[in-house]
Amino acid sequence: MHAGLNRLDPKLVSSYTGGAVAIAPGMNAVLRRRVTGPQYAITHPREIEYIVVTKGGGTMVTGGQLIPPTIDSDIYPNPDPNATIRSLSGVKGGLARKIGVGDVIINPPGTPHWLSEIDGQIEYVEIRVPNVDPAPGVERPVIAPAKAK
Repeated sequence: MHAGLNRLDPKLVSSYTGGAVAIAPGMNAVLRRRVTGPQYAITHPREIEYIVVTKGGGTMVTGGQLIPPTIDSDIYPNPDPNATIRSLSGVKGGLARKIGVGDVIINPPGTPHWLSEIDGQIEYVEIRVPNVDPAPGVERPVIAPAKAK
């Protein structure tokens, strides 16, 4: 898998999503590499996401609200209850934690999360379990209101 990461286009690795290689065909699991630079803040309304850090570290913000605007491909509200929602602006009101090798992060459905800072480079296994209903009362991710101009 690491050989696959090493073959990724550096432009992809330095993008907002980072680069990834599949762990096995048919699995919703990847090994992902990201580098220092802007990252999407994201939420998966009906997926649990497990992250296991295998190399490097950074700061992960979880909870709170995505800061608008969300990106054009991720309209909100979205008629698709399974749609992933991403923001280029980050998360407001979440809890920031330093993460590193061996840490496991579990993001329940509808939980905004964001790598607000990467210490050079980070690699992690990302496993997403689809079709999981959010906790009672959490129907959709909350988007913070846009700032007045």
